[in-house]
Amino acid sequence: MIMLADLEVRSVATAMTTTEEESKSDRRWCENGDDRYGEYGVIGADQADESHLDDRLLDEDGEEDDFGADGRIHFAKDKLYGRDEELAQCRELLDANERSAVVFLSGYSGSGKSRMVDEFIHLNSSTVKDDKSGRRPSMLFLRSKSDSMQVSVPFSSISRFFDNIDKSSDEFADMRDELQETLGTDARLLLKVFPKLETILNQESTERASARTSYSSKSDSLSISSSSGVFSSVKKKDTKRRMMFALQFFFRTLSSRSNRPLVLFVDDLQWVDGLSMELIQSILTDDTISNLFFFGGYRSNEVGEDHILTKSLQDIKEKRDEKELEGYLCIELKDLPQEAVGQFIADSLRLSYDEALPLTNAIFTKTFGNPFFTRQALEHLVRKNALYYDNITFRWDWNLQEKELKELISDDLLELVKAKIKHLDPKLQEVMMTAACTRTTFDAETILVLLHPKFLRQSQALFGAKPSEEEYEEEKMSLIDLLNQAVVEGLLIQPQVIKRRKSVRYSIGAVQSNEATGEEYAFAHDKIQETARSLICDGDEFEFLERVGNILQQRAQCPLFGEDWMFFTACEHLNRVSVQYKTVPIEKEEEKKPDYLEKEKQFRQAILNLRAAELSIDLLAFPAALDFCEHGIGYLPTDDEELWSEKYKDTALNLFSIAAQAKYGVGDNIAAERYCNYVIGQRKVDNPKVSMIEALPAFQVYLDIISDRGEKETALFLCLEILSDFGIRVPTNIRMLRAKVWWTLKQIRGHYLPTEESVQNMPQVRDPVVAYKMERIQKAATLAFAADKTYLYMLLCCESVKLISEHGLTDTSAASIASFANVLMHVYDDFKTSPQLAELAILIADRQQSKFNETQPLNTANHNVLGWVRPISSTLKYHQRAYESGIASGNVNGGMVGIWFYVQTHLFCCSITLPELEGKLREGVAEMRKMNQEFMAGCACIVWQVVLNLIGKSGNPGTTKLIGEAMDESIELYQQKMPTKVIYGPWKSMVLLFFGDFEAAAEDAMRRGDEFPKLAVGMMHGFEAVFRAIPLFIMSRSDNAQRTKYKKEAMKLLRRVRTWVKKGCINLIGPYQLIEAEYAASQKNANLALSYFEMAISSFRKGSFHQFSGLACELYSDFLSEIGDSKGSKIYLQGAIDDYRRWGAARKVDFLKHKVAHI
Repeated sequence: MIMLADLEVRSVATAMTTTEEESKSDRRWCENGDDRYGEYGVIGADQADESHLDDRLLDEDGEEDDFGADGRIHFAKDKLYGRDEELAQCRELLDANERSAVVFLSGYSGSGKSRMVDEFIHLNSSTVKDDKSGRRPSMLFLRSKSDSMQVSVPFSSISRFFDNIDKSSDEFADMRDELQETLGTDARLLLKVFPKLETILNQESTERASARTSYSSKSDSLSISSSSGVFSSVKKKDTKRRMMFALQFFFRTLSSRSNRPLVLFVDDLQWVDGLSMELIQSILTDDTISNLFFFGGYRSNEVGEDHILTKSLQDIKEKRDEKELEGYLCIELKDLPQEAVGQFIADSLRLSYDEALPLTNAIFTKTFGNPFFTRQALEHLVRKNALYYDNITFRWDWNLQEKELKELISDDLLELVKAKIKHLDPKLQEVMMTAACTRTTFDAETILVLLHPKFLRQSQALFGAKPSEEEYEEEKMSLIDLLNQAVVEGLLIQPQVIKRRKSVRYSIGAVQSNEATGEEYAFAHDKIQETARSLICDGDEFEFLERVGNILQQRAQCPLFGEDWMFFTACEHLNRVSVQYKTVPIEKEEEKKPDYLEKEKQFRQAILNLRAAELSIDLLAFPAALDFCEHGIGYLPTDDEELWSEKYKDTALNLFSIAAQAKYGVGDNIAAERYCNYVIGQRKVDNPKVSMIEALPAFQVYLDIISDRGEKETALFLCLEILSDFGIRVPTNIRMLRAKVWWTLKQIRGHYLPTEESVQNMPQVRDPVVAYKMERIQKAATLAFAADKTYLYMLLCCESVKLISEHGLTDTSAASIASFANVLMHVYDDFKTSPQLAELAILIADRQQSKFNETQPLNTANHNVLGWVRPISSTLKYHQRAYESGIASGNVNGGMVGIWFYVQTHLFCCSITLPELEGKLREGVAEMRKMNQEFMAGCACIVWQVVLNLIGKSGNPGTTKLIGEAMDESIELYQQKMPTKVIYGPWKSMVLLFFGDFEAAAEDAMRRGDEFPKLAVGMMHGFEAVFRAIPLFIMSRSDNAQRTKYKKEAMKLLRRVRTWVKKGCINLIGPYQLIEAEYAASQKNANLALSYFEMAISSFRKGSFHQFSGLACELYSDFLSEIGDSKGSKIYLQGAIDDYRRWGAARKVDFLKHKVAHI
């Protein structure tokens, strides 16, 4: 028997006839992932799984040499072992679901999750049926991978989907126009997550808050240039909704427009970052997505009950069940049975199953069927020379008994991987340990500067003269040799390698020639990276991490090669080191000499955390931003005087401001307010430490917090305080305020009134302070409107228009001009200038192509202004657009206002029947509640209940009581506050009028007086005047006691409507004629009344206003009955029935049928 000691020194090379150098030069391998994967399209960023560890040995003709001739096992990869049942389940799911299917694969590390997905793609890429050709086109396969070193990096789990995408794919060419049309400028938000889509989508990169462009270091101190977008008045929460919608819409469009099934695979979800998981969840629960198959893989032993993935999987399942989305499957990949392991070993060694059985028994008792560790065990036996390739018999063989084979394999399976790495050249070991501290995928040049900091400047476009370029190139080629050796050993792969024909031969020496295959590498398996990192513990781990962190942060600053992940990773390493040394026991303090606790190093660490926080908040990763901010604040001085000194002020200010934004973003308003108050408090001391401009970010968050609490007046007061620091002061005395409004309006009409020509030549405002001032005025105007402070609202609108004329356009300019047009229309009855300004506002919105910001000008300009001078039905398309833009951009409130205006406009213009409108209202209210827009849902419920009453489905025995399916008694509370009471009142007046309760309608009109604000809801104000005036005139001729009072109020309303019609309000011509008819009737002027009734009916029927023509016929019938013309009364009452039937008002039809029977 051969002793084990002899086996340790025996070399496979002694049995070979070639020399070591000849053997080395004869090693050839194909690229990882052979051409079989090219036939179904794209494999994404990370192919790091056990299916890609082996390399085929090729002869001159591209044929395979004898397995093992090079002393390495070439594992079988043309077959997947032991997963037939799981593959069949996935295939069944694919065939059964045309919309979306979801499969989550769980299992221990190395169980073959990635390999199974690859095999599924390979088997099904050309067998899926297609309606046209009989076979569905090849699959579009995008894959990405979570990284244990990148958990704090926003969207890191999905960011590599498009690293290897074919930029000429038809899917993207077809999508460009649709993305631009739907998302507008928000399409650029996609590039924050997927920068490699820039050339594919023909979009320019957004100006990110890139730390690389603002990070500058000096010998003694570091300067700060904040890039976190502090002057933007848009809530970060709103921006996050915009980004999430843009990403979700992108994948929805990609799946629906693709001419082949879209398969997404995200591996290692146990390390998923929060934003990636949130997006994945939204995609998988979207019932509008079709043609999508999603795979998610995770280690079941590393996901506990409190893990983010556990709750996410539960939410996905529940929401898919609610939406009746089938096609959800969770598969746990158990370890392979012994038969499958034995067949794999036999195929890899080209032996029969029975021949390999002793080897199988020995390995299976140690690995328990784990595919990854089965491979490692076989390679370990090769390294120990217990398993060797016999060049005489041309087969793999071993001379040990089964028991002896078992003894060679460690019980600690990770020791196999560790032993493999330790078996390498020491230089390669150092390379592996260094790379393990970066991320799963890395480039050779980054590893070079981490190993040799002297090349840091050299790697950044060769700045400086030393060291020489020749030395740099020599070291780089040496490193690539080492990395390629790791590829040969199966420890690394090259995911970015260029596809070549199988006949092309590669060798280690090829990397020094024009046949170099690329310089990006990835760990072949997570366990390899983890093991390589664990080797650092054998030395001084924290010194190692500190060195890597310091070099990475320098590398990150390079505009050519720096990447954002470098900042995050450097920050993580250095934070970990600093925390470790802060907890060093007292007896070790002298030994350790913690230099990094010195103030300057702490300051640099605070700045690094600030940069990482800025990058995180820019991607709306609130938890990550908060974590970096808290670390950064911990490195700053605790003494307030020192903290707010010139040296630390900028850093402290930005850290506290971003921390406030992050706390607000995660919903912790109490902590966010505490951060805000701390910053704002620095202005209120005797010696202010910060200026108003510097404190603006904190003020912005504080404004959002108090606005969310409903403290509109407090928020308005704070806005005015901010504006006063910008030189815009508002009089507190109402008389002075009215005088200033008059004077400012006169100035605008004389010098500042914008025109189409002037707007075309206006620049976009670049000064962030001016832009913020203009945005803040618009915000203050909105708050003044909500607080019913009309003159303040008017003044702010005027000031906003002045600033636009003086400085140019901002994102809120269209909304400001639309609001100013509203003021001119309803306060000054300017029916000439206001429509021109409203059209100008829409023109500006079209020019800026900002879906988020166009909702308000579209709603205000059309509903409040253009709806008065154009057919009211012409505004429907704009409200539909406002809704679509709001949903597309995350401006949910703007979108819901669009729905609200859309449905009430339908009610007035009779473009659809009441039953059809009821269906739209039901859907609209459901969507509003889904979007947590309870106020807008309450407003829509009022209209919904009115419609239910008219069609006879009110849910209550009466006709005028607004209680039923849509509303309950609590709706009466709406009458207690503004602005909801002014929305409830007009609809109550309408119901009372249409169901003939004129006495209650008149009393309601008298009780409410002129409470309805002219600036609130546009044409509703005009129709509400009609709803009040008609019952007042009717009661003025039937109730002698109240006649004078009713008539006086009615005449005020008549004069108002008459003025509007004379100025060009075409939608009130018919209603005005109807009021005139009732006025003539109250004056006992029968002939004039008859004439006006006939004109009103003719006007209504010409415009297809069935509800108003029915009302006019009904009132005409009553008047004819009063003057004794029962025949005419009956004819017009029947006409009213016909009109109401066309409208769909079944309850009203039944009411009139009963009435006509008694004439």
